[in-house]
Amino acid sequence: MLVIADDLTGAADSAGAFASGGHRCVVVLHHAGTGALAFADLDPDVITIVDTDSRAMRPVDACRVTTEIVRCAHAPELLIKIDSTLRGHVLATVEAALAGMDEPPARIVVCPAFPSHGRSLVAGRVHIDGSAIDGVTLHELLADLADSIPVMIPDALDDHDLARIVATATTSNKTSGPTLWVGSAGLARQLGARTPAVWPALPLPAPARRVVVVAGSQHDRTAEQLTQLDPGTETILLDPRSAAFRDVAHEAIHAADGLVLTGGATARAVLDALHVDTLHIGGEVEPGVPWSTAVGRHGTIAVVTKAGGFGDTLTLQRAVRFLRRPE
Repeated sequence: MLVIADDLTGAADSAGAFASGGHRCVVVLHHAGTGALAFADLDPDVITIVDTDSRAMRPVDACRVTTEIVRCAHAPELLIKIDSTLRGHVLATVEAALAGMDEPPARIVVCPAFPSHGRSLVAGRVHIDGSAIDGVTLHELLADLADSIPVMIPDALDDHDLARIVATATTSNKTSGPTLWVGSAGLARQLGARTPAVWPALPLPAPARRVVVVAGSQHDRTAEQLTQLDPGTETILLDPRSAAFRDVAHEAIHAADGLVLTGGATARAVLDALHVDTLHIGGEVEPGVPWSTAVGRHGTIAVVTKAGGFGDTLTLQRAVRFLRRPE
C-alpha cells in the first residue's frame, strides 16, 4: 500500500497505526521540485507513507505533487491521508490521486473519523468530542466526484464502525475492483488490521541522554501539555515559520539524541534542518503518537511526533519519558 499525506505528523500517525498491526512502515519526506520518488527501489513488503508537505501549498501545486507521486508508484492500493478535521486541500488531493492512478477505482471510501481522538463522522460532517465542526459537509465537498465514481461517505462513531466499513469495501474489491481509501489514521489502523502481523517488532531506541521538545503548534491542547512536562525538560517554543527558528533551534536539535515534535509544520522544519529523508516507524507511544528512527545525513535519532490537537494533558510528558526510559 502507498499512503500519501499532506503533513508530517499525519504521515507518521498513519504509519504508527499500520505499525501497530505488525506492518513495517517507512515515511518518506518528499521535497517539492526534486522530481518523482524512486519507488522501484522500495521494498514491496513495506508500507510507504509519503509526506508531500503540501498542506500550505496552493491547491494547483498540491495537486501536481500528488499526481506525480501516484503516477510513479503504480501502487496496488492507495490511501489518501487527510486531516481528521478536514484542513488542507481535500478535494484537490483526491482529484489528483484519481488523475495519477493507472485505472479508476471501483469506488472511493471517505472517512476521516479517528475515534480514539474524539473525531467521528455523522452525515458527512466531522464531529470533535460530539460537537460538529463548521463548514461544508463531505457530501457537498465531494459532490462532483460522485458523477463518475461511487463515493461512499459512511457514518463512523467508533472503531467498530471503521472496521465494518473496511470489511465491506474489502469484500467488494474482490468482485468489482479496488477502492481508493480517503481518511485519517483511524482508517489506517483498520486497513492494517485486515492482515495478521508478519514482521517482528523493531527494537526500541536506546534511552536518550538529551531529549528536546520542539513545539510550534498553537493549539490549546499543546499548551496544556507543555505545562505538565517534568521540571527541567528542554523545550523550544517557536513557530517554525519564524525567521529566528533556525538560529534558536539549530544547536539544541543537533545536540539531541531524542526529539519530541508537536505540530506537522514544526516536525517537518526540524527534520529538514537535520537533513532527514526517512522515518522508520517502530510503533506508538499511544494511539496517534508514533515513535520512529529518523535517518539523515548525520546518522540516526529517535523521534516522537504528535499533531498539535492530539492527546490528553500528559501526552507530551509520556513521550519524553518514553525516550528517556532507563535501561
